[in-house]
Amino acid sequence: MKKMKLILASLFLVMFVTSCSKDGGDSVIAAANGGAPDIQKVATADQSINLAALNNGGDINLSFTVDIARGDVASMDIVGIYKQGSTVQKAVLRAGVTTFPSTVSITKADLFDAFDAITTASDITVSDKLIISADVTLKNGSVYQLFTEDGTARFGADIANSQQFSVSQTYIISCPLDDASNFNGDYAVTQDTWQDYAVGDIVPVVYNSEAGLLQFKIMSANNPYINNPGTSYMLVTIDPTDSSVTVQSNEDFDYGGGFIVPVTGTGAVGSCTGDISLTLAFGPYGPYYFDLVKN
Repeated sequence: MKKMKLILASLFLVMFVTSCSKDGGDSVIAAANGGAPDIQKVATADQSINLAALNNGGDINLSFTVDIARGDVASMDIVGIYKQGSTVQKAVLRAGVTTFPSTVSITKADLFDAFDAITTASDITVSDKLIISADVTLKNGSVYQLFTEDGTARFGADIANSQQFSVSQTYIISCPLDDASNFNGDYAVTQDTWQDYAVGDIVPVVYNSEAGLLQFKIMSANNPYINNPGTSYMLVTIDPTDSSVTVQSNEDFDYGGGFIVPVTGTGAVGSCTGDISLTLAFGPYGPYYFDLVKN
């Protein structure tokens, strides 16, 4: 059962193996002892890039903590991968961080200086995405790049789904929210690391103002792995101040064989596009990533 495989994978973390070289290039070396960062968003800072604030001349505060998740780390370059359509650019936002843990704060000036595609707020589009990660330098001189220059991840599912640390954080573009009416209709799955759905599968999302102006439901109607698809759903509640969300299933998801678990989580929504990006826990198992785009 694919669920149990994922659970076992989370219990037995594979030794981190990724591309490295003395000069941070693209050569691939199998390493017995790699290095990985732990990057976490600061809860009181912006959880997404507020496009409305930027268009009105305001600033942003993308603050996150950086720590050592594993490895004999000497320093880290904090990097950003900015995705705009087919254009992807990787840039160093803070070079040579040697104190851990550290808190790093990124402003609009930092973004405009780092990325050629965005030099003013008018260059930002609602489908853009910023990924924050790090290039890690070990004390032996080896350099581990978690993402390539074209934004490709160089780590496996054991790292992506780690319950102990996070090697990256994603900031989507947001707009102010008065209600959740934009989150309604058929959505296509772009990522589901729990693997109830394949990429491209359709998931119905329902908004009902009478149930709550800032709430919507992700219905289970098309979930082939549970025994209660007709009655279960995930209720998503939006915090309009930062487009962050919390998730709670209305009832436990029944996967059969006595495997019955509640679904909880957090995440963010793209208030400009209707995109949904969630980090979920199925009972005690998680985090798993579930991303949807409006069809």
